[in-house]
Amino acid sequence: MISLLGIVLAVGAALCFSLFDLLRKQLTGRLNDASLVTILALGASPLYAVWTVLQPPAEVSVAYAWPAASAIACNLGANFGFLRSVRLSGLSAVVPLLSLTPVFTSLLAIPLLGELPDARAWLGIAMVVLGALALQLGRRGDKDRRRSWRANAGTWWMILVAFLWAAALPLDKLAVAASNAAFHGLVTHIGVGLCMMALALRGLRQAPLTGRREREGSGARTWTLLLTGVVVGAAALGLQLLALQHAWVGFVDTVKRGIGSALALVLGRVFFAEPLTGRKVLAVAAIVAGMTVMLW
Repeated sequence: MISLLGIVLAVGAALCFSLFDLLRKQLTGRLNDASLVTILALGASPLYAVWTVLQPPAEVSVAYAWPAASAIACNLGANFGFLRSVRLSGLSAVVPLLSLTPVFTSLLAIPLLGELPDARAWLGIAMVVLGALALQLGRRGDKDRRRSWRANAGTWWMILVAFLWAAALPLDKLAVAASNAAFHGLVTHIGVGLCMMALALRGLRQAPLTGRREREGSGARTWTLLLTGVVVGAAALGLQLLALQHAWVGFVDTVKRGIGSALALVLGRVFFAEPLTGRKVLAVAAIVAGMTVMLW
């Protein structure tokens, strides 16, 4: 039985992540991927440091090390992949593919946890997969419909992101159980930020003067978007980590992806003038319905 607090925290995390997706999409044209991930991660670290200090001291056990390190690796790859995907494709076209994360989570639970989904859960999984596929098939014009999915790199990046975030969620739950939400959030943001910074510096050393740098934004609007993104991103992960303490992993992930898929259509239309077609609406409706079936 899921508590009311678990539901509220999961919905709050879903809304914050949807806004965070929008902000990151708007920032991709202003900063390069490595800089953006680094700033958003390290920028949120002071907020988590304050939260950690205000909490009772975290009783970190030895069991914290491996899930925390694995979660950082998954989040590092997923954050970079997300930015690459939305840079290559429309927000409403690829963000709903994150609805595949509950599917990957269910499949990973079979060998890792011995949890075999029942018939109703498999029905929900099938509906989610079909909805995600319908979101992509036929998205191009008539002249391009024969082209392979390999021509759309943004799609494959987002599928990889979905898998990495599916793996990160149960790892986060294990890490929080061995510490607390504030401490793990702090470690995650510092770990992702420092790792991405190191990768960025290594890339600069290997190709210091390529002449193909991304257009760096330094105006007031860019700084406003960055500051808002730092706060919203910190709130999103924090609410998710708290939700994991009051609800099972599949519920938290399903609520997040269901709300995110629906809002991606609205936000993509309002902020980026992306077409809102009947096929997109039906595809997302199938995804949401499938995840609802998985919950019941």
